[in-house]
Amino acid sequence: MKQNIFLIVFLVIFFTIVGTVAASAPSADETPTPTPPTDSLIATESELQEAYASWSLSKHADTYDDGIGANTNCARCKSPTNWDPHNSVQDAALDCYSCKRIPGEPRPELEGSEPVAQTDWMNIGCSVCHRPVGDSFEVEPSFWDQEHQQYESIDHVNDLCAKCHEGLHGFDVIQEQEISVAHLGWECTKCHGPHGEPSHCTDCHDPQDSPGAAEHARHPTTNCTACHDAGKLAIYKDPNPLSKYFGITIPVKFAHTITSWPSHNITKDVVCVRCHHPGGLEQPVVAQGVSCLACHPDGAVLFWCEQFPRDGDPNSFETSYP
Repeated sequence: MKQNIFLIVFLVIFFTIVGTVAASAPSADETPTPTPPTDSLIATESELQEAYASWSLSKHADTYDDGIGANTNCARCKSPTNWDPHNSVQDAALDCYSCKRIPGEPRPELEGSEPVAQTDWMNIGCSVCHRPVGDSFEVEPSFWDQEHQQYESIDHVNDLCAKCHEGLHGFDVIQEQEISVAHLGWECTKCHGPHGEPSHCTDCHDPQDSPGAAEHARHPTTNCTACHDAGKLAIYKDPNPLSKYFGITIPVKFAHTITSWPSHNITKDVVCVRCHHPGGLEQPVVAQGVSCLACHPDGAVLFWCEQFPRDGDPNSFETSYP
């Protein structure tokens, strides 16, 4: 009798253990979830929501461009997952002469490519700069290489920004930043955040509480970089009513077209004669009708204005007359 009871107890324990092990084992038809590398940080749900909120405010969230009859070319930077690297017009798209036209006339269309509809346009989404992992993304940036259909590892955040913000079409942001005296060695994200949020110089610099406060007050419609640009860019007052810089004195350069350009090559030093000087054949006057009284309303000062060489020629180049 005791042997029977012992056998029954043994069998109950045995089958209980076997059942537990079997229940914990994966079934044959289950697909294992890929495990990311152990050194990769994966964004949490709250981090994703925070990133999406800041990204939504950036230009990366709305990059649609109807292009020149074939916006798959513009998508190279503006919506990489829509870019067709094997399209027959790629060489023409990167050739400035392809768009040469009579001033004022419409841009010529580049034939040979089908445009992407706005409803299919992907903008610059999370997957362009971060590897997807399940329902989330790796925190560390990578770059989606559309041509080779794979992710490229990034050593420095500026290398990621340089994938698009480079000098191919005149947009020399990275090149300017690399030689900036005031911001030398800075990462792009220090000013623009990790997702390209709108930024302004006044986010860090208070123009009313600085050594140049008096000059800042006298230049309410002048962009900071017009005075603090170290790249000797031309300066003008933006005449385009559709520009966000309309009526603002700002550096200008050619980037697809004549464009107001907040310089990224910044210095603390300011040279007033860049704008405030007599007109010449080589350098037109930027600031019209500015007299000494504009800066010295109480009259003459005891010392010569340090911004104007006493006997120097404000023109950068020698002029000749016919």
